[in-house]
Amino acid sequence: MVTNPRTQARTSAIKPLNAPTPVTVSADDRGMPLSVSYGNRLHKVAAVEDMWKINDEWWRGPEKEIERVYFHTRLVDGRPITLFHDLAIDTWFRQ
Repeated sequence: MVTNPRTQARTSAIKPLNAPTPVTVSADDRGMPLSVSYGNRLHKVAAVEDMWKINDEWWRGPEKEIERVYFHTRLVDGRPITLFHDLAIDTWFRQ
């Protein structure tokens, strides 16, 4: 069991895990990612291994609706990466 340090918890120390990061994606006519740029490098996508779409919070109105298409991809170097296209704001993110 961990003992209580009896110090005040700092909210500045709380950070979200796996927060989405904006990236630049080159996609084909169907919207499938071909390459992704992050960290000042271009990474080619070797395969899209899974794809799913999320439509959520539509009852809150168009400005708060979540509409995303997710892609679990594998880069040419073998690394897996999950990307999503936020259709509400037309922006790509790395998850």
